[in-house]
Formats: sequence, structure tokens, C-alpha cells
Amino acid sequence: MRRACCLLLLAALTTLPSLAAGDSAASGGCSPVLKTRGPRVATGHRTSRRTAEAAFGSCVLRAVAAMPQGGGYSTDDDAMDALACKAIVWDAEKNGLRLYPKEAQPTFCSAACYVVLLNALRQWCAAHKYSLSSRALSLMMPELRQPDGLRVWGRVNANGPGLAKLVADTHTGVNFNDLRLARPGDFLKFFWSEEIGSAERGHMVVFLGTEKVKDKLCIRYWSANKPDGCSIRSVPVDLMHHLIFTRITHPENFANVTRLPECDPMLVGMQQRPYTWQEVVSACRIILPSPKRP
Repeated sequence: MRRACCLLLLAALTTLPSLAAGDSAASGGCSPVLKTRGPRVATGHRTSRRTAEAAFGSCVLRAVAAMPQGGGYSTDDDAMDALACKAIVWDAEKNGLRLYPKEAQPTFCSAACYVVLLNALRQWCAAHKYSLSSRALSLMMPELRQPDGLRVWGRVNANGPGLAKLVADTHTGVNFNDLRLARPGDFLKFFWSEEIGSAERGHMVVFLGTEKVKDKLCIRYWSANKPDGCSIRSVPVDLMHHLIFTRITHPENFANVTRLPECDPMLVGMQQRPYTWQEVVSACRIILPSPKRP
């Protein structure tokens, strides 16, 4: 069964150039601007499968290391203001995004992961001399009180599989739910109950690995966690429902955000009604484990 799962996932992943070892993107203060001008990445370059799949994941882990520890957990106006006015700002002179990870305090899970995602993307673009358009970057800017499902941040912050749906629609990566295939640096959305959508209780995190705690298999992850804020937790797998792992394999395809409709109807609807796991699997093209043979 595992071999069949791996073959399915590997067929969906596409290689990309490895991250330059000397990249210094994990600055804890003001990171260099994520700008719009510069040559496009050469699409013909190929690397080993393992190196290619690990490239963006390494950027994610460095971005996690650049985030502040603690800072408190909140979803109130202060946290929204910290994200939209302090942590991610528009640099008019450079015509791009500037990131200040330490300003993301207090914060909440999707906001913290979004800063990590943009920081990882900035690292990858710098390493590969790749630039996104000013239009694409402007769509990634969070706004105060931005509704769920609207533009990029509204999609990532939505109930349900926000990031997974964005990645599926922009062809930037692959979504799967087999823990055995997960690697550190993958994003993970899980739910504390079977509910998805209007009645859900979910959590967005960065996967760090697994460990046994008191004979229970646990997932180690980083996120903004209650009540401390940015921190590492280890939670038994049997307390988690509907694991959705998202691995970014084609970060250059974030350019495709300019082709998306302004709102995602499904993610808007997540606030209004419950959704089934089958609906989520279909919409996000989630790769499922092969059924066991009798």
C-alpha cells in the first residue's frame, strides 16, 4: 500500500532547482523586499528528486526559525492589525512586499503560517533570481478585516482547506493526507473534530516530524498556538481529524494568483455551511492512500 501511495504522490510532484546553500533569508528582523523585477527562473534546470522536493521545505523551516517565540495568541483586531500593518507591508519604492516577522505579535495560526509562507517564497525567489509581478504581490497583501475567500490571504485564512485549495488552483504544489509521506517543511491543516466548514475547529501548522510520547504516535508541529503564540507542540495523531498536508513544489506558479477569480465560492461558503470530506478531497485534489488489498 505504501509503495502505491508513494508512486501516486511522486507522479504529482515536479522537480525544481535546489535552494542555494548560502541564502541568508531567515533574518529575524526586516527581511529584504519580495520584489517584482528580475529574470524568470530557468524551467529547464533539473535536480535530483529528493533535492527538488526538499528545496521549498528548507525555505519554510528557515522562515519558521525567523519567527518570534511566543508573543501571545489572539484573533482580535490587534492580531489582524499586526499582520496587515506591521508584519507584511507594501514597499512603494521597491514595488513589492517587505516582511517583518517579529512584528507578527500577537498572532493566530493561519496568520503565522502566512508570514512563514511569504518569507519562504521570498527566500526561494532570491535564490533563483525569480520575480513575481507587482499584480501578484499586491494580491498577496493582507487587508484589515479581509473576508474569508477573498484574494490570497482571504483564501489562506478561510475555514476548511484554505491553503490547500489555493495551492491546487494555482498548481503550486500537491496535497495529500498520508502521514507516512509527510516531510518537515510541509504545511498541515487538521481538524479537532469531524466538522469541516461552518462548525469546524481547525488548526494550520508547519509539520516538523513525528515522535512517540507515552507510547502514542504524535505529530510535532510549529504554529501560533493557544495561549503562548508561536511555539512547537506535539499532539497525538488520534486527536486529529482529516489531515491535509500541502507541499509546495512549484513556487514560481504563485504567479497564477492573478488568474484566480477575486473570491473563491467554496471557501466563502465554508463560513455558511458544513462541507464533507469528499467535497474537500475533490476540490483540493487531495491524494489519498490506496485502499488495502483483501
